[in-house]
Order: sequence, then C-alpha cells, then structure tokens
Amino acid sequence: MSETTIKTATRREHVLVDVKVEADLSGMLWTRRGDSEEERAKGLESAVKDFHDFLRDHRSQDMVTLSVERVYQDLCSECNEIWESNYRDDSVFCAYCGAEFREADK
Repeated sequence: MSETTIKTATRREHVLVDVKVEADLSGMLWTRRGDSEEERAKGLESAVKDFHDFLRDHRSQDMVTLSVERVYQDLCSECNEIWESNYRDDSVFCAYCGAEFREADK
C-alpha cells in the first residue's frame, strides 16, 4: 500500500514583492466641499497634466512630493502565492496549493 505524502509549507513573512514610485499631487488639487467624484477626477486629471508638463520643462513644482513605496506580503514557501490561510479541523493550510502550515517549520 502506498503512503500519501502531505505537502508542508511555512509562511515566509515580510517579503518584498513590488516597488512603486508614488507622486503625491494633493498640494496641486483644489477641491471644495460637496465636489462630486467626477469633479474630483477632472481636478486630478488637470493636476496630472500640469505635473506632466513640469516633467517636460522642469518648472518648479514644490507642491509635488515623490516617494518610493516598498510593498511587502507574506508568501507561502511552497507555491510563492500571497499567504491566505485555509482552516480544516485543527490544521492550517495554504489556500492556494493546500500545503499544510507547520509552526515548527517556521
């Protein structure tokens, strides 16, 4: 009779999965109380156009701040998908590949 092998996994915590550059244009937006989402979207489109023009001609835009954002996630060591737990009986499994999470493996 053959034995069934159960995959086991650990949760790899705080893994860098993406890096983004974020431009905060909020200093360029002038919104009024009661503005609709469409009015806010048009204001943002205008600010983005102004910022694009700035990038082309290097005018001073002190109201714009740029930052690098690191995006971290917990990943399954077996399938490298974002860790999401699935519970069965008293055990915890990876929701994607079904590998059983073992606390001792951590």
